[in-house]
Amino acid sequence: MTRQYSELANSNIRFLLDTLADKSIEPKLYQETMTQLGMSLGDALLTKIDNKQESLYLASTVEDADFLARGILNQVETQLSSVAFACFWNQRFSPFEIDDLQIAPIIKKYQEKPLGKVNNLVVIKSIISGACVVKTNLINLIQTITPEHIFIVAPVMYHTAQAKLKNEFEKDIYDKFQFLYFAEDDERTPEGEVIPGIGGMIYERLGFQGQDDKNKYIPAIVKERRAQFMKVPV
Repeated sequence: MTRQYSELANSNIRFLLDTLADKSIEPKLYQETMTQLGMSLGDALLTKIDNKQESLYLASTVEDADFLARGILNQVETQLSSVAFACFWNQRFSPFEIDDLQIAPIIKKYQEKPLGKVNNLVVIKSIISGACVVKTNLINLIQTITPEHIFIVAPVMYHTAQAKLKNEFEKDIYDKFQFLYFAEDDERTPEGEVIPGIGGMIYERLGFQGQDDKNKYIPAIVKERRAQFMKVPV
């Protein structure tokens, strides 16, 4: 097993990654740690955006919305002129029972309408391994959004994920990709778990009772933003 840290991973971030990898910690601490990593990723994103008048569109999975996504939003919404958010509920499975051939159709989504052109599309996930969820959500987004830059963001990535994701898109799309992550791992178990990764399967670590349970969940951040938009006068 070899873990490679990116230039973004300072000592505090490495401590947070070690906390995620500790399978003995309770879901509450795991959630808080993921939120802190989201804030650090938000800060990293801001260093890539020179013009603070540019817009940003953040897309998250349902399990990451209240933690990783909230951390990023906490940082970027105070600094950028326009920030919109989308949340996807994916049902991941393998029709052939082969981990590398998984698919992740969208069964539900919350998607805010961007205010004008989207300069920066940000697709986040707690860990990117086979990249099927990121691919599915990105394909859905670029049907209606034509961003100038596409940031693929995660605390941890599997070492083949970048190449695999690029191979799924035409050159005019993958040329826009920028990958932001803190650590890259090169080992997976036969069940597909990245080692040390984020310390196991994300649903259970966050306190969900598996994939079906997380797909019944409505994130607090979705409820808050939906209520906020309903209050805006037409």
